[in-house]
Amino acid sequence: MKNTIKRIAFYTIIGILAVSCSDNNNLIGSSIDYSDIQISTKTFRYSENSDSVYSKLNDVAVNRAIYHMLGKIDIKDFASVNSSYLTNLRYIGKIDTVLVEEDMVDSLVLILKCFVNQTIGDDLMPMRVTAYQNNTLLPKNSTDTIFTDVNPEKYCDLSKKLGEKIFSSSPLGSSNQTSDTVTVRIPLSRNGMTTQGWAKDFYNYYRDNKGYLTNEDMQEYLPGLYITHTYGDGFISRIDSTIINLYHKSYVYNVYGEVAEVEGVKKEVNQVTPILVSSEEVSSVNCMETQWKTKITDMAEQGKPVMTTPLGYNAHIILPVNDIIDTYNKSIEGSGVVGIINSVTLSVPVVKYPDNEYDITPPPYLMMIRADANATGTDNLIEHTTPNIFFFNRMLPDNTNTYYASYNSSTKTYDFGNIQAFISNILKNDPNNGTADKYKGDSHVILVPVGLSYDSSSSSVVSIYPYLESPRFAQIDTKNINVTMIYSVKYK
Repeated sequence: MKNTIKRIAFYTIIGILAVSCSDNNNLIGSSIDYSDIQISTKTFRYSENSDSVYSKLNDVAVNRAIYHMLGKIDIKDFASVNSSYLTNLRYIGKIDTVLVEEDMVDSLVLILKCFVNQTIGDDLMPMRVTAYQNNTLLPKNSTDTIFTDVNPEKYCDLSKKLGEKIFSSSPLGSSNQTSDTVTVRIPLSRNGMTTQGWAKDFYNYYRDNKGYLTNEDMQEYLPGLYITHTYGDGFISRIDSTIINLYHKSYVYNVYGEVAEVEGVKKEVNQVTPILVSSEEVSSVNCMETQWKTKITDMAEQGKPVMTTPLGYNAHIILPVNDIIDTYNKSIEGSGVVGIINSVTLSVPVVKYPDNEYDITPPPYLMMIRADANATGTDNLIEHTTPNIFFFNRMLPDNTNTYYASYNSSTKTYDFGNIQAFISNILKNDPNNGTADKYKGDSHVILVPVGLSYDSSSSSVVSIYPYLESPRFAQIDTKNINVTMIYSVKYK
């Protein structure tokens, strides 16, 4: 309590000084004596083989896939990766049954769009992609969280194959390429029906319900999809979108709102109606397995802190929270002494993976979060937090308990900036009873490779998720980690 009063007093003094300065701009500082304010800097260092920095394998991730990964690849001296995906579907279809009749319906087609030039491996290699029907929905509640090590057969009936197609993700010679994606079209059928037969079955289901289908209706009709590869390897594609389209003909309305006719014949046009889509609003998960090569596992086991993706090693760091708080508390000992922690900056330098044919670079972003402890949330409520809790609840970095940093390829560092609020929050709220355990819960943090999504209009982060999109590697340069504290003390 004594230290808290000192901090409040110091903030008050600084505020008074600021007001005094603004009273008369011609006399700024003329009556203020700054000689009794001392500003100090202290840098905390780690040794090259510090046991306070290490890596730990995290071979599963929570179901927060933004992009779906499809394929299999083996990277020499790095890892082998195998990925397919399960997804629920969101209903988006609307058909005008006045304009579309049953015999005008042609087919249901699954559309997969792969990002151009974002394939890992040889994009000229052929792959057969196969779609199966799920027999139950993926859960959405936190009591039954799905992870990347899920067995697809728990949700999918492998006897219900809906369709398959051989493709390559290379844009070369593809007639299905846009500037951004290569499109894979897979005609769908089930229960012994042709693709047209299933399309008509869906049309009749829609018409019989008078077009008032809910998500629940469609989830009963088709709970979801399992998309996997059943032939070929050597590359993994990043899937941008998964959509089921209905292909059909349609009459058109004239300017009077009637079905248009030309010389007594109703005018027909070809049309495509999106029916179901995999989106962020529904549950999905990459069914992913990564087997790390000896070169990588040896580095981790020998104490070299590495970070790898997908589903690899996270870096664990014991921050010098005890030393920072002890330094601050000692600086304000004595009657009438008040102080403030101005800033605490964290910079983490890394060593890249050697040049290689797969262009394995450091992860684009890292998130700093307590390993397994309490955090002070909204309205100063104590909330237990782990990386998986963070991702499942779709939380965002709050710059108090969690921070993120982007990789700077020029300096080869992740700069988390000023994490002073992390320390101040511990001093103020002490969510993990630090006085008893020397801030153990607050000191142990994890650096997790993540991906970010931004709002295009405000450039603010709207989502953060485990990074599964490509192989990445970084080794922490332990002896050059920089934790710098700047603090001010005012004496009587």
